[in-house]
Amino acid sequence: MENKGQSGGDLVPIGVEALELQAAEVRETRRVLERFGYQDTTFDQLVMQVRQVVQRSVEDLLEIGRAVCCFRELGRGRYGQAIAAIGLSPATAHRLAEVALKFLGHAHRKPLLNLDRSKVYELALLDDSTLDDLAAHPEQLDAVERMSVSELKKSLREARKTLEAKDAVIQSVQEDNSALREEKVARTRFTPDQARQEAAEQQQARLQALHAAAMAVITHVNHFGAVLSACWEQGEAEGALAEETAVWLAQQVSALYVRHHITVDFAEIITPSWTRQPTDIQ
Repeated sequence: MENKGQSGGDLVPIGVEALELQAAEVRETRRVLERFGYQDTTFDQLVMQVRQVVQRSVEDLLEIGRAVCCFRELGRGRYGQAIAAIGLSPATAHRLAEVALKFLGHAHRKPLLNLDRSKVYELALLDDSTLDDLAAHPEQLDAVERMSVSELKKSLREARKTLEAKDAVIQSVQEDNSALREEKVARTRFTPDQARQEAAEQQQARLQALHAAAMAVITHVNHFGAVLSACWEQGEAEGALAEETAVWLAQQVSALYVRHHITVDFAEIITPSWTRQPTDIQ
């Protein structure tokens, strides 16, 4: 196959390798176009279509951004050629692609597209969970709508700083905990005596806590007894209610022992065998 040269009517042969490369490029272009839903559209047609909608409504940002996402995957200089032909700067094309990625296929975020175009640009910088939360709360959306673009930028900037500070604290705590774990592993690995001592200290701490809890229960039981007596002093009706409460409390204590598989002879505790007459002992 031959082709006319640029300098005149000379015929320049086109090699088989060049034809194969061109065919491969056509196939790759078609594959990418179809993956983004442009089954019956050529590259040049898509460029023209997008040029026509660049100046339209905010919702058309999605269509422009979808096309930009498609152009980005074509490679071989086609991306720069396409956005230049449309009239988009690289920065604007990037932001439109971000808008498309955040809103295409997410119908629940559609209310956000009713905002001013500049605000949609800013919101596209947010993470998915924040966008979902904003779209789900009309009062938050109303607040964003009342803001100016500069106020929104300031608010988002402060929110990002707060989030970054929070992440830094979490990272610091995680690093501290990791260092402590490594130190503990090192101590228990190479100094078994220290590990045994630490276990003994933990056991002692648990026993002390158990004793303190038991003493606290005794204090509350004594107080409960005083209140119980006061109720009985007010008459039989109030005393009956107090007795029901006391029975319920006894049931809770009994359930505690059952739950921990502790066998308790309540009859022996209330009336020890040594207090009974010999004739009472079976």
